[in-house]
This record gives sequence, C-alpha cells and structure tokens, in this order.
Amino acid sequence: MLWKNYVLSSSRITRRLHKSPRKSSFSKNFFITGCLLTVGAVSSYLTYRYTSERENKHELSPSYFVKYKISHKRDIDSSHFLLEVTPLFKQKVNIWSLMTAENLWSVEIKQPEVMVVRNYTPLPLKFNPASKEIEILKDGDNADGKLSFYIKKYENGEVARWLHHLPKGHIIEIRGPFIDYEFPHLPNELKRSRDCLYMDNRNERGNNVRENSQFIYQPYDIMMFTAGTGIVTALQLLLTESPFRGTIKLFHTDKNIKQLGPLYPILLRLQASNRVQLKIFETDRQTKQDVLKSIQKSITKPYPYKGLLPFSNVSNKNVMPVLALVCGPESYINSISGRKYDLNQGPVGGLLSKEGWNSDNVYKLS
Repeated sequence: MLWKNYVLSSSRITRRLHKSPRKSSFSKNFFITGCLLTVGAVSSYLTYRYTSERENKHELSPSYFVKYKISHKRDIDSSHFLLEVTPLFKQKVNIWSLMTAENLWSVEIKQPEVMVVRNYTPLPLKFNPASKEIEILKDGDNADGKLSFYIKKYENGEVARWLHHLPKGHIIEIRGPFIDYEFPHLPNELKRSRDCLYMDNRNERGNNVRENSQFIYQPYDIMMFTAGTGIVTALQLLLTESPFRGTIKLFHTDKNIKQLGPLYPILLRLQASNRVQLKIFETDRQTKQDVLKSIQKSITKPYPYKGLLPFSNVSNKNVMPVLALVCGPESYINSISGRKYDLNQGPVGGLLSKEGWNSDNVYKLS
C-alpha cells in the first residue's frame, strides 16, 4: 500500500453523521516500506488529541465542535467567496506544522438550523486588515488558529448559502481535522522552505537550489486534476507548513480565472517557484469537450513508486507522477477518472484509464 486513504465524506455533499474512515490499498511496495511509519505518526496525533481534549475543550478536535467567529468575508463574484474564521480561544496547537503536506485534511462546519455538517478544506491564509490583502502564513505562525476557506454557493448547498449570508462576528461551530488523504511519512525529513513565496522573483531560482540540497529522501511527483473550488486541495498541499516536496502537475478547470480571485496570483507565484506545473482551462473560452481533449494530450503515464530512496536531485522539468488525485464536481470526476460512488471509489475510467492509470494510483477526492 503506497498511500493510506481516509474517505470521510465527499467534499461536495452535505452529510449528517460522522462516518468512520475507509482505507483503500495502493501498492504493496509502500505497504512494506511506509505503512509502519505512518501508523506511528497518526497514533501519536490521536493520542495527543485525546489527552488535550480532556484538558482543553477549546482546542480544535474531531470529537466535538469548537466555536469560531467570522472575522472576514470577501465576495469574489456572485457565486464564490473567501471566508476567514477566528476561534474564540487562541489555538495552542499549530495545525499547519502538525499536519504538513503528509496529510490532506478538512474540517466540518455545522449548519444548526437544518442540523447538517459540510466538509471544507482550509488554507493557510489570513486577511491583513492594514493592507487589505490575503497573506500566506509563515512557518511557526498559525494566526492564533484562524482558518480560511474558498467557497462556492450552490443552489442546493445549504451550508454554503447559510455561511454567505452570515454577518461578520457571527459565531459558527467547527470540528476536525479529518484526514482525507495521507501520504507516506518521511522520518526525520527536513522542512521544505516557503521563503520563495515571500521573495521577489529574482531570488527564487537560487533559493530553490539551496533548499533542494537539504532533502533527505528523494521527492516523488504527482498529478492533480481539479475543477472549481476543488483547487483548495492542491493549494493546501502547496502552501502548508513544510509543503509538498515533489512537483505537482496541476490541471485546473474553471469558468474563468477571475473566479479564483486572490488565489490566482498565489498560483502564479507557486509556478514561478517551480512548485507546480500549472495548466488552467477556462470553459468560457473553450467547450468542455475541447478542454478534455487538451487535458488528455498533457496527461503523463504513471511511474512506479520506488519507496523511500536517499535524495539525489530534483528535476522540475521532467515530472514523473506516481499518483493522480482528482477533485471537483461529479461530472468532472466522471470525465477524468470515472464515476465516484459516494464513499466508494468505483473503478477508474475516463481520461486517466486511457493513459494507463488504474485504481492502484488514482484517488478521487470529489
């Protein structure tokens, strides 16, 4: 098993009750080399959470809801908005340094009027009232526990519509984190720097050379296919403290780039820093069929995962993906990787299956 997958809910569906995680297999190679390593990390995390829950009910936990207030809300267009929430009590645990890019995670927000919860993927961003800008959190800074979200209002989305109508200062309840996907644990690996995200362009190239030479293990690459607000899954991996060490080949589809708002310049900075190979498709400029044809032409065939190897080098030009993650609306997932049946992954189909990808190396986040 190369990856341990935790499917707690579809990120596009409201759910009423907490469901136990479901594991699915990937590669026997990692089951031998990495499974035992990840178990220790997850066990330590759960043990810590159990202990802290007994001592402090104000810390974010998957076992109970914690109160947050809306501290900032910004409309991007009539359907999309950014939301920042601040806990009523400062969080002692820096969730970003705890989870890193080894875990793709979400939280549940409760809509008390209809008694449902909805999963949202947070981003390590905060609003600066002085500059009126969205900023990326720096290492060691959890902004006292603030969480930021990029959300779309759907016609049948009770929680998103409710959140959008709430005023600044309104109290909401959140629980988590819930691990949606877990990558192999890299014992004693050094942090990957995020300095390039705050530097001017002329210094980025040199910084990449210095930081790459400090890795202990050889990074692996992945492909991600996202549509709409599904972009947050890629951004979480790329922006979190100690971000993803390999290169992400990212295919993102939107109606137009304006819907991304302030997230688009962040994506461009990530691309300039060689963290991501970015391909954006706009459906108001191309038909959906043309978008799919363009995506298929750029899909790389899967490469085998070789386990935890000593670091040798990083090539940002020759991306060799060992995994494909897919996140977006149901119709998009179906076109890229075949239908996802709620909590069941279903067989791999769509464009990925035509290029040799299968259930061993594809995961549908929805």
